[in-house]
Amino acid sequence: MYYLNGDYYELTLKQKLSYFFISLTIISFGNGLSIAAAMGAAPWSAAAVNLSNITHLPTMLFLAIEAIFAAAVNLLLVDHIDWHRAAGNMVFGLLFSVFVAEFANFFQPFIVGLPLIIKILIDLIGIWAIGVGISIIQRTNFVMHPLDGLTNLARFKFFHGSAPLGQISNFIVAVSISLVCWLISGKILGYGIGTLYCFFLQGNNIAWGDKHLFKHLLHIDPTKL
Repeated sequence: MYYLNGDYYELTLKQKLSYFFISLTIISFGNGLSIAAAMGAAPWSAAAVNLSNITHLPTMLFLAIEAIFAAAVNLLLVDHIDWHRAAGNMVFGLLFSVFVAEFANFFQPFIVGLPLIIKILIDLIGIWAIGVGISIIQRTNFVMHPLDGLTNLARFKFFHGSAPLGQISNFIVAVSISLVCWLISGKILGYGIGTLYCFFLQGNNIAWGDKHLFKHLLHIDPTKL
């Protein structure tokens, strides 16, 4: 839904698809940058990297498994199951898994030899881009990555609409997975300044995007759909 010239309008299918691909590209781009910079990925991406490390299976596989897991939890939290939306969220999650892997593989050769301070800056830009993309897709209210849908549900169901609290509650699970991997392997990968920035401030990035990007788009409480 969007607000324009004093009136409220439903987004057309064409508008929803446009915002869908804009968001998918921005979120995947940001995740790919943060993984390639290796200065700290978003917690769920870092969890996938650590699971890959202990199993020697592709990171992309665990990104997909995370999406499936989050989709299942989302179904448990809503009062009314919209199977079309659930299927769309899964499509988003699986496309995201492929896009992130491709972006990370593309950027890594260009970033690996850069000075440390430039890598940190690139990483923070990537994390910021993820928050911006999440803000757009949540307000489009079409389909989104199941993990972002889970954040949105937690935001309104448990935290009175607070984006920072909804995001932190989501990330606690991802951090716990990485800690278990650390106990098993003795290594923890994908963590750094970018992860701390994402954990504590990603909700603020989403809130910033709500206010400053595509300002006509409005949030809808997903628990009331």
